[in-house]
Amino acid sequence: MDITAIPIEQWLQQGIFALLFVWLLFNQQKDSKAREERLMEHLTKTTTTLDTLSKRMENVSTKVDHIDNRLTEFEKKGA
Repeated sequence: MDITAIPIEQWLQQGIFALLFVWLLFNQQKDSKAREERLMEHLTKTTTTLDTLSKRMENVSTKVDHIDNRLTEFEKKGA
């Protein structure tokens, strides 16, 4: 197919759609990058919070075990 045989109107129509496609593609990539950055920031904050909660739960578990041991000793002495 000879490219010069295509009428100029078709070139203009296809060129407009090509430009719109390229513009939408770059716009979508920019939005995706911003969304990914926000997601990574959220994941970092969530991970930090979960680490803090995990440490606190370990402390609570240790204290409950200590209380349970003392209660068991008290029950043995009282029996």
